[in-house]
Amino acid sequence: MNWNWLEALAAAGNLAYTVLMLYERRIGWAFGFVASALGVALFLHSQVYAQAALSAYYMAMGAYGWWSWGRHNGKELSITRRPAEFHAAMIVGGLLLAGAINFLLLLMRDAQFTVLDGFATAFSLLATWMLARKILENWAYWIAADLVAIVLYALLGLWWYAALYAIYVGLSIAALIRWGKQLRAKERASA
Repeated sequence: MNWNWLEALAAAGNLAYTVLMLYERRIGWAFGFVASALGVALFLHSQVYAQAALSAYYMAMGAYGWWSWGRHNGKELSITRRPAEFHAAMIVGGLLLAGAINFLLLLMRDAQFTVLDGFATAFSLLATWMLARKILENWAYWIAADLVAIVLYALLGLWWYAALYAIYVGLSIAALIRWGKQLRAKERASA
């Protein structure tokens, strides 16, 4: 099997997903689902098991996101902001989860770059759940997870994914700004 082509196809699908999320397009969840299915195969082949599990989680979240963004009787799910206490708990929980994932990965003899894999996985899990709920700050979590993932993928020689995640950082910054402006405009309109 030509893994480079599979990687390129998965990267293209994931890029489409992220751009569609930036513009709050529900169809993006379908792109994410398919690209994540390709990612499961790629990461199992590359022996980064937390990333493979994360891709399987993305598939489930693709279905959940599709449902969540479409279940409001024709009304769009609104962007929300969460308080600092919420994020303090999420960050502590994310670090604990990263440590637990790292520990589990160390039990696998052929797992590679377990600290990076654990951190990127833990914070991607949190960011995906927040994205499905349209929590503004999900994009900041994506920035942190994606910066670590760039290093992980470069070390693995997965250059399509390293490039994709570099683009993700830029898109996440753009989305954080765009969603923030939309939320502020909505808050001003309701005041």
